[in-house]
Amino acid sequence: MSVNHDRLSEESVPDGEPTPSHGTGGCCTKRPPIARYSAPSAEGHTAIPLPLPVNELHLWQRTLAPAPAQVETLQALLSTEEQARARQFTLDRLRIAFITVRGTVRLLLGHYVDRDPASLRFRRNANGKPDLDDHHPSCCFNIAHSGQWGLYALSRDTAVGVDLEEIRPAAPEKRLQLARRFFSPAEYAALSRLPVEQMNTAFFACWSRKEAYIKCHGLSIARLLNRFTVGVDPGQPASLLETPWQPTDVTQCQLHDLPAPEGYRAALALASIEPFTLRYYRWMESEDGTGR
Repeated sequence: MSVNHDRLSEESVPDGEPTPSHGTGGCCTKRPPIARYSAPSAEGHTAIPLPLPVNELHLWQRTLAPAPAQVETLQALLSTEEQARARQFTLDRLRIAFITVRGTVRLLLGHYVDRDPASLRFRRNANGKPDLDDHHPSCCFNIAHSGQWGLYALSRDTAVGVDLEEIRPAAPEKRLQLARRFFSPAEYAALSRLPVEQMNTAFFACWSRKEAYIKCHGLSIARLLNRFTVGVDPGQPASLLETPWQPTDVTQCQLHDLPAPEGYRAALALASIEPFTLRYYRWMESEDGTGR
């Protein structure tokens, strides 16, 4: 992977279990931005390279708690169904995070495919992974959020999966119990051999790598999580070691760790072995939420 870091700068699950990313994704050409919404922009950038090149992957990082005026603007972009779902959240924190994630992906996709963000319609596969309903085959996307941050990955023509995990403290014994339940036997054995002080970080490194790979395929986490093996050591590059359910993936997919905010682990999977450039953008907040 050729990495070009242009700029880096749901609620917790009981018993310390990682939150499955409520990320979404699907499989962007572009003319000048539509007049009603300005193009998203990132700190240190006056323009985002467009159209999205075949050999590039754009990764956006944005807070899940923007200013109230921004939340209001983002909420106006949501569909009737999405707004109804937002009203179902009793906690403001979760409602704002939902609106921010859904509104932000609409802004980004609207920008990349040259459409009004509010007009976009989505469909979901059998496992819940969304795609643009009116078929934009040149744009694939995936979303992950955890803690205070959201990550939005967009690629051209290539299925992508991304995961973000906030590293939450827990006793080594607890991590091993969860690993025995969710990880492959080889992953559990590798985790148990690591020094105690590395175990918590290694657990989340492994989880983020596994979830990114599953999301790249748009499959069910519960059904697949322990049916393949990734590298566990957080100090080593991410690796896809064994995929008995689909053996060719070991040589046909990529798995990478991503830069992440302090206290988080993030990973990326691509259904391709072609080299690519990763452009990492940190959302530049504006008063109205559009990224001006």
